[in-house]
Amino acid sequence: MESQVKFKLSPRAVVASCEHVGPYAEIGGKMRRLKSWMDSKGIEQSGYPFCLFYDNPFETPPEKLRSEACIPVAKPFAAEGDFTQKEFAEAQVAETRHGGPPEEFGKTYGPFLEGLLKGGYRITGPAREYFMSVSDVKGPGSGFLIHQPVSKR
Repeated sequence: MESQVKFKLSPRAVVASCEHVGPYAEIGGKMRRLKSWMDSKGIEQSGYPFCLFYDNPFETPPEKLRSEACIPVAKPFAAEGDFTQKEFAEAQVAETRHGGPPEEFGKTYGPFLEGLLKGGYRITGPAREYFMSVSDVKGPGSGFLIHQPVSKR
């Protein structure tokens, strides 16, 4: 399956976030907890939720995988416990989509990242997978849209 890649500027964003260490398939639970907490505090969502995936699951043991659930917010808020505020600067990203089940994310990520590196790009941050709703979050490769921050070498 050949992925189409586009390059674009990802706008600045302020998000509510919750970090996770463990199997990527568990990030959906963190996302639901984050959304529930936001709702309880009256924090308004202002964009599609996304997850950050920091580690290569083919190289890192499942119990050490680092990920983060993020939900864009309309305005700043006070952090509480595991729930923090994070700001993302405007960044150049390579964009692609994953069209299969989460178990097949390697079929998208492998060629996508390899193509970027061979094309003279440098990876400048963790992959961001965007979802239509919090309930869509099912682990790596299940996002509707993948943004990989990059810069030209």
